[in-house]
Amino acid sequence: MAKRQTESVALSKFGVLVAQLESIVASALQQPPDPLLCFDLLSALVASIEEESQEAIVQWQRKCEDALYSLLVLGARRPIRRLASSALVRVIAKGDVISIYSRASTLQGWLADCKRSEPLSCAGVAQCLGELYTYFGRRITSGLTETANIVTKLLKFHEDFVRQDALRMLESALEGSGPGMLQQDA
Repeated sequence: MAKRQTESVALSKFGVLVAQLESIVASALQQPPDPLLCFDLLSALVASIEEESQEAIVQWQRKCEDALYSLLVLGARRPIRRLASSALVRVIAKGDVISIYSRASTLQGWLADCKRSEPLSCAGVAQCLGELYTYFGRRITSGLTETANIVTKLLKFHEDFVRQDALRMLESALEGSGPGMLQQDA
């Protein structure tokens, strides 16, 4: 019985969708991801997170997080960024929540090192970090100062959408960290 249960987790719909997302990301160097395909895949992924057991989510969580992160770093457009950010939040919330610390740190590190030639990537990673702050802000408040420094850097971009996503990220970080966080830091 235990073997059959393991096989069903390994062959879950969520796992298949994660594998498809990994394939899209892996082939992105040869061919940019098709936006409609990504949108459909991410929509199905978000829906499957709600339907799957925590066991199935945890088994595929790290691969899913890595593929979503890679998709954002590739420079996905706004609807794809929104879905990827939503999927990341949902997979962490339903799976192993402890990964929030390493994932937030990875996103902050990437933003701290980003270059001005990567505006779509910066906007996507900033949007995703903002979503993480919205849902897990109290857990990751130690990164609030670093986030404020990153926002200062992103505000120097010429593209309005990067500056807007940077300010939204800061707003989400402050709101997600809870009332009184500004007073504590002062």
